[in-house]
Amino acid sequence: MPAGTEEKSIALVGRPNVGKSRLFNRLLSRRVSIVHDKPGVTRDIVVEKLSDNILLMDTGGMFAAPGVTEKIIADATNEQANFAIVAADIIIFVVDSQSGLTPLDEEIAAILRSSGKRVILAVNKVDLPMHSERAAEFFNLGFKDIVEVSAEHGYGMDSLTAAIESYCGKIVPPSDDGGNDRIKICVAGRPNVGKSSIANRLIGEDRLIVSEIAGTTRDSVKFDIDAFSKRGGEMKFRLFDTAGLRTKRKINTSLDYLSSIRTRRAIESCDVVFLVIDAMEGVSELDKRLVAEIMEIGASVIVVVNKWDYATHTFARQPLNGYKNIADFGKKFDAAVRAELGFLGDSPIYFTSALENKGVEKLLEAAYKMYARMNSTIPTGKLNSVVKKLLEANPPKYVSGKRLKVYYCVKTSSRPFTVKMFCNSLQSLTDSYKRYLVNGVREAFKLGGVAIRLDLVGKVSQTIQERFQKKK
Repeated sequence: MPAGTEEKSIALVGRPNVGKSRLFNRLLSRRVSIVHDKPGVTRDIVVEKLSDNILLMDTGGMFAAPGVTEKIIADATNEQANFAIVAADIIIFVVDSQSGLTPLDEEIAAILRSSGKRVILAVNKVDLPMHSERAAEFFNLGFKDIVEVSAEHGYGMDSLTAAIESYCGKIVPPSDDGGNDRIKICVAGRPNVGKSSIANRLIGEDRLIVSEIAGTTRDSVKFDIDAFSKRGGEMKFRLFDTAGLRTKRKINTSLDYLSSIRTRRAIESCDVVFLVIDAMEGVSELDKRLVAEIMEIGASVIVVVNKWDYATHTFARQPLNGYKNIADFGKKFDAAVRAELGFLGDSPIYFTSALENKGVEKLLEAAYKMYARMNSTIPTGKLNSVVKKLLEANPPKYVSGKRLKVYYCVKTSSRPFTVKMFCNSLQSLTDSYKRYLVNGVREAFKLGGVAIRLDLVGKVSQTIQERFQKKK
């Protein structure tokens, strides 16, 4: 088939643990999907560009056996895989040469034949010449295009690439799609607070698996969203959904570890992070540590209180003691969150119900405004005046015989919002006084939620210089 200029999409499908994600990564020549020996790791559809006009979709294993994956997640994974089959122009049906042809393979093959889509049968795990003999039985499935590959070792990838190119045209590494024209946003938080539900509402369709089982999302998944502000301006986002972050003592497996690494990488690439907390649980110690980590990375934070429907339904049945009504409860909940998270300033807290699709519609505009805050211009003269007043209102203490003096300040970067301070000594600024200055700048310029970093330029203390000279 001659190549067209229109965009094509390819979906990798198959039963669990046949090597779809490893093949996905091999085709892309980089690690995108999490690869693990445990079946059912991939659950949501992971989409990446294979070429400028080719999208490649990795899907979860179809028809997971009971006991391997919870039924509610297995059903949702099957639904996602079926969605990919319908959406794709070409299917790469991945089977396992070492396991041989199974009834599940035959069931999936029947589905693919009835779909009417072009199918390339990839017989994976042909890692040794002797494995090739096992590929013969897959010819009985009746597909025309059959290639033997080893996703792990790279064997047969030229043949698979040639089969793809026969339908889609030459595969050329995609041009840079770093999303530089998009505001990068991320949904993060503890497991089972409703991150994927919120992401689905932002996307406008059920593209991410949702269940009450903690840890449903394993990989980080990204989507591009185009929207319009209330004033009619175009807003372009790249959204990352992430796995729930756990405390280190609760990261029990290599899979948990890989998921947490992917989550942190997603956060590192984002400008604005929606921190989702549970309306029934409030702010946890993990939430506070996560906020500190996000701001250290340099992203700004919008707090989203999800599952607010629980509170409204509770008050509809019987008001809680100590609260006049749901509005009073919400006001005091807001104040409690602000007391726990000192960085919010004038930044609103958003109360949402992803289940009932309430309040979520405000979040994209909130991210757009937060991004504008991060990139706002601050007059250097006014910045210096604010810092001077902060120093006079609460003079810094002496450290090693020196008191901090700030000669000049200037904003130098937006992510994070960086204030360069030229001062008399790098060692004379304590952590507590640094927080005081950051909070003062945040309040003065209405930068609630914005990550602010102080970049000190000054003389190294004499003590440090002497130690350095002794070592020489």
